Amino acid sequence: MMNCDDKLGVCSVSSDESANIKLKLDKKATLYYIGDPMCSWCYGMGDILKNVEKYCKINGIKFQILVAGLRAGGGDVWNDNFKSFLKNEWNKISELTKKEFSFSIFNLDFFNYDTRPACKAVYIVKKMTNNDSLVSLDFFSKIQSKFYAKSEDPKELGFYEEICKETKIDFKEFSELFNDEKTGDELEKEFMFSRTFSPSMPSLVLINDEKKTNISIGYSKYEDVISRLEKVL
Repeated sequence: MMNCDDKLGVCSVSSDESANIKLKLDKKATLYYIGDPMCSWCYGMGDILKNVEKYCKINGIKFQILVAGLRAGGGDVWNDNFKSFLKNEWNKISELTKKEFSFSIFNLDFFNYDTRPACKAVYIVKKMTNNDSLVSLDFFSKIQSKFYAKSEDPKELGFYEEICKETKIDFKEFSELFNDEKTGDELEKEFMFSRTFSPSMPSLVLINDEKKTNISIGYSKYEDVISRLEKVL
């Protein structure tokens, strides 16, 4: 089940307590970004997150993305109520962040808002680049732009061909991994693992000296994120 709070700028999913996954707490400072390319508040915070990643690189903090599957599998009924909810969220985010949104998707008679393929794409890029945070975050951002600003469908493999070219990701290898059932199994494990950090998106969680600290749960300004980071480092 998913719940969104536009006052806090956050969407949350139910954490699977039965997964029984134990956190491996890093000794080296690592900032985990828990998100989903089709989470609208993650899109709204996109430019801020790029600057946070740069700050981490300059200051010797590891930055790592974890995809959490906000609407993995989709299933929301594509009716007036759901469309109205999305429009309301997108308008608020656009007003706050000035991010561009296309609303032409709402002209479709049917759309399955399944975020699993977009999450899988980011997971694959992380795997192909050995968790290169700059490339992975850039790929993540380009998915968001094509979906939110151009109303293109991230469920289709062809959606990613241009993004792979722009980020220098081998599309043939990407395609093979995208269609591999094993990748889907690995992705489900990442979903469960990410929710042990936080069931909310966007979230920034710092692991340092084997201690976990929530830096940001929901949309936050860059200055606030850095201020909280510097207080605990």
